[in-house]
Amino acid sequence: MILSDYVELNPRVSLPRDAQVPFVSMDVVKPGTRRVYPAQERPATGSGSKFAPGDTLFARITPCLENGKIAQYAGERPGMGSTEFFVLRARDGISDPGYVYYFSQNRDLRSAAEKSMSGASGRQRAVISSLSEFECEFPPLPIQRRIAGILSAYDELIENSQRRIKILESMARALYREWFVHFRFRGHESVPRVPSPLGEIPEGWEVKKLKEVCRLTMGQSPKSEFYNESGEGIAFHQGVTDFGDRFPSDRLFCTAEGRIADAGDILFSVRAPVGRLNIANKKIMLGRGLSAIRHSEEHQAFLWEQLRDRFIELDMMGNGAIFASVTKDDMQGIELICPPRVLVESATQHFSPLHSEIATLSQQIQNLRRTRDLLLPRLLSGQIDVEALDHA
Repeated sequence: MILSDYVELNPRVSLPRDAQVPFVSMDVVKPGTRRVYPAQERPATGSGSKFAPGDTLFARITPCLENGKIAQYAGERPGMGSTEFFVLRARDGISDPGYVYYFSQNRDLRSAAEKSMSGASGRQRAVISSLSEFECEFPPLPIQRRIAGILSAYDELIENSQRRIKILESMARALYREWFVHFRFRGHESVPRVPSPLGEIPEGWEVKKLKEVCRLTMGQSPKSEFYNESGEGIAFHQGVTDFGDRFPSDRLFCTAEGRIADAGDILFSVRAPVGRLNIANKKIMLGRGLSAIRHSEEHQAFLWEQLRDRFIELDMMGNGAIFASVTKDDMQGIELICPPRVLVESATQHFSPLHSEIATLSQQIQNLRRTRDLLLPRLLSGQIDVEALDHA
């Protein structure tokens, strides 16, 4: 059997002409996260993939395919998205939508798609036949549903933790903006505003360049022969490829000496997309695409909130210009608002427990993903007998 016997590939979807419909862009698909929701609506015109609730979106372009940008569409209405998605739909009475999503994570299937890629360097795309003609065998529908149910339990726990993280992040960001953007900190009524390079700020506050208040380490990639995936050496991060919502995940390791980020350092991407942020959760080696930032007074929690507020969702250096890369001088020249130390320390007392809970939840998510990813190939291949589990 081949995959197209079980799955409809790029099925036809009728959308109301010129109406506003849910839209899924490639950037909202997070590797390792099952469900994707539309972040916007657009007119149902022009080219683009079209899909219905429950369909699986499978990235076909480099590096999104290699990075595992695959998700199940969880919108309530049919929608459209990037032209760079293949769409997979379960066949009625033959396959289960959840199982189709998990089968799309099959390493052999993804490898077949990657091998089919062609086109200009950096814009290579897989061909649909690499999926439709992929040889496979699905188990009976009840077993598909049982397998999907087992794996879904892990994804539900992951999504619950992700929702809790978003609440905690919004609490921290709201406090930061209240005190350090709108300047409504305790006692602000008696503090006049004065001009600064970043606009009016409270009297007694300063604007300094990053180089004056932080230690900056720019990455430097060793030669390729020192890299491995076996865990030998120190974890190596080239850029945003391994970034998570807050902490990076390890994919490559390096045995050569290089530029190091310590646990707690803020990782800042200096190559496109510029300005993305993560936090090193242990000692790592920095590639050319990253820099590491540490506050000279160890005000890391405050610095994280400040940089995150400044650069969140932006591929820019704060002046409206898109950058393919930034230099050390660009980084050192970033202007930061520096409130009095006592105010920063007061805010940190609020930030720290929120950040600590986020770190705990993030570790739980990592553990759940690791367990799920170990189970997935064993369940799909039949190494684990789900019928025996039911009778255990």
